[in-house]
Amino acid sequence: MERLTQRDDQGNWCLKGVKWDQLRAGSTITKDVAEKLYGALCKLRDYENTDLSPEEVERVNDFSKSQASRLMKELQEEREKYRWIPVTEKLPKPEGYVLVSFENATLSDIARYEVDENGNGAFYPGDEDESYISFGLFVNAWMPLSEVYREK
Repeated sequence: MERLTQRDDQGNWCLKGVKWDQLRAGSTITKDVAEKLYGALCKLRDYENTDLSPEEVERVNDFSKSQASRLMKELQEEREKYRWIPVTEKLPKPEGYVLVSFENATLSDIARYEVDENGNGAFYPGDEDESYISFGLFVNAWMPLSEVYREK
């Protein structure tokens, strides 16, 4: 919404585009000033028709801002939780199941990541003992699996 008021260089407020001396007793109200006053009165009417007090308007604004901010933060957290993570950026925790993507295949698969006693890690399909490398597949990214559905 466009503001109807503004502050001058000294910090005094006024109706935008209307100087206080144009509203003094005995001043001639020009067509331009009358239109601006009428517009401001229409906005005041619209505000009063909401039946909200100034305090209630402030609470609504604060609530809207805080709700929007909270929802945006939650959305970002969900996006971060369920995104493809390049293996060059980070590897999953060993022994857990994840969804994997391959640089040389179009389908993704469920796999587990294991690290041997020498610290070397590999992705293994499901419960199989051979790594994807032995099948000629190279994992380029992974993401956590979503939670298992449980009927409430």
